[in-house]
Amino acid sequence: MTTRAAELPPFTLLARSFTGITLATGSLLLALTPLVLGEAPGRFFINNKLPLETRLQVVGASWVGGCAFALLALLITHFRADPNAARVRLSKLMAPLVVSCFVPVLFQREAWTGKELSFLAFTLALGLGLERLLRPAVEAVHPWLERSSFLGSKAHRMGRYRIVRWSAVAIAAALAGAYVYRIGRLTNACHVKMTTMSSDLAEYDNMFFNALHGHPFRSPAIAGHLQDFSTLQGHAEFGLYLLLPFYSLSPGSEALLWIQSAVVGLTAIPIFLLARARLGSIGGLCFAVAYLMAPAVQQPNFYDFHFTCLGMFFVAWLLFFATTLAQTPPRVRRWRRVGLYVTLLLAFLCREDMPMGTGVLGAFLVLSGLLVRDGLAVVILSSIYFFSMKFAIMPLFGTWWFDTMYEDLKAEGAKGFGAIILTILTNPSFTLRAMLTEPKLLYVLHMTAPVLALWLRRPLFWLAFLPGMVATLLVTNRPPMYTASFQYTYFWVPYVFAAAILATRRGFRRFAVCGALVVCAAALSHQMGAFPAGKSIVGGFGVKTFAVSPAERTEYEQLRSLITKIPPEASVTATEVEGPHASARLILYSLKYTLGVDPDYLLIGHVRPGGEAEHLRQALGSGKYGVVAEAGRFVLAQRGADPRNNDVLWRRVGGRR
Repeated sequence: MTTRAAELPPFTLLARSFTGITLATGSLLLALTPLVLGEAPGRFFINNKLPLETRLQVVGASWVGGCAFALLALLITHFRADPNAARVRLSKLMAPLVVSCFVPVLFQREAWTGKELSFLAFTLALGLGLERLLRPAVEAVHPWLERSSFLGSKAHRMGRYRIVRWSAVAIAAALAGAYVYRIGRLTNACHVKMTTMSSDLAEYDNMFFNALHGHPFRSPAIAGHLQDFSTLQGHAEFGLYLLLPFYSLSPGSEALLWIQSAVVGLTAIPIFLLARARLGSIGGLCFAVAYLMAPAVQQPNFYDFHFTCLGMFFVAWLLFFATTLAQTPPRVRRWRRVGLYVTLLLAFLCREDMPMGTGVLGAFLVLSGLLVRDGLAVVILSSIYFFSMKFAIMPLFGTWWFDTMYEDLKAEGAKGFGAIILTILTNPSFTLRAMLTEPKLLYVLHMTAPVLALWLRRPLFWLAFLPGMVATLLVTNRPPMYTASFQYTYFWVPYVFAAAILATRRGFRRFAVCGALVVCAAALSHQMGAFPAGKSIVGGFGVKTFAVSPAERTEYEQLRSLITKIPPEASVTATEVEGPHASARLILYSLKYTLGVDPDYLLIGHVRPGGEAEHLRQALGSGKYGVVAEAGRFVLAQRGADPRNNDVLWRRVGGRR
């Protein structure tokens, strides 16, 4: 019995124990009774539909049953050597069951349709409550936990029980592998269902294919540019050449979808290692599960392909090396320091904006006192790379439009990113108001609920907010930048998870965090994810489903039949949906941006109003193209063919003018 409990009067201890056991048992029976009575859980927990007679039975089975069980428990413990201690221990063990009546509705998808904000807030609140109630339960059994070779951090630090430690590594690797296999298959199923787009899958596939054939950083699919290095005006993604060997095994959009799933899934490994170093094997596995099941991790995986996932992978390793370096033996420290600077460089190579986050990491290392000299070095290297790349090297290849996303934050009379920085420095209240919107609150909840707001509990870890803030929350007129189904979440994820791990206190209470973490992870993935199961997920601009119907398979085969008629060396202009299926070639143009420079073929499906319709009308009006093949809704036109068969294409743009 704890000292505080021992000081209470016996009757107070008895009343507390009775109340706690009754609430726990009643809540559990309330969650289970509809199942026992044969009622559909959704009908009861969502719509509150239950006949009066049955509802009274639920009351009797839950609360009357809870009281009866509590009386029985108190009677049994009366014969123990220390009845009060036994009753206190039992009430502690049963405390987490108090919130069990709230759990079933978390796993009813229809209850939260169109209520994403409410669901995330509900899950976070339940997770925080469960964590608090798990503490006394863990306290009651913590002597056993500390003796356990699998859970005990002391045994882990002493280097014993190697089999257990390596078993944990194997489980983490298996979870990551399962994610890669399932999500890789599902993203390719979405590709077969033709829910991928030229922006951005065809653009990156075209860039990879060009790099593979000696044209670095060229992708005509992006904006029709035929010059090498032209894509550097948008992003400096030198990580292309790190992935190119894997792409070369089977060039095409499908390869990029597998590569992206592999990179996202394998990021669980450094997160596991970081959590294990601080919290033991069970902590490592729980945080790895929370990462793999987080909607903000899974959903962007279903939006074509982007290099932000590769940046997340290297940043996660960088965080592992940086935050564990000081605690390692001298013989290991040298290699981890090498790992720190190697992963820092590799993160730089993924995108020009990655140094913004690594610079914040360097500041954290200095302010926390973990690695002062290395932290200063990280800040300096990050600043040099970012400013030289963003404002000196990339402008040599052209200008891009990204600063327009912050248009409402620009200071009057200034231009470019400098205008945004001026507003932040001179009018912080205006900047804060621009971030306090409901969509952005929802976005922050996506970064908070999966980790139980751990990174918000200690002010120093609020620095985890900064890397993603500039890329997402400061944006004023481009909603995808602060929507969790897009790739920009990967600017947040590694920092938020690392901060959550570091904010979790050592000791037996870490198991309370781990238990609540797994429950929330399961609920979040069931409701909004696709791993380990799920029939649909939001990815990018819409919902992605995975079952390929016979009609969709037929349509896919029709498209492939036309693509096989196009010579590999031919240039092609394609509509948005069809582009990713023909982008593994040197020259692919996206019809929404341009007709291109006399492409050899036009691959046409659904024609969207605006750019696609105007460019197709331009091609038909030139008289240079004629339809040579049709398959279902897809049409293939060739330069130099007879234009007299073009009526099918004219109808798609509203006819001849």
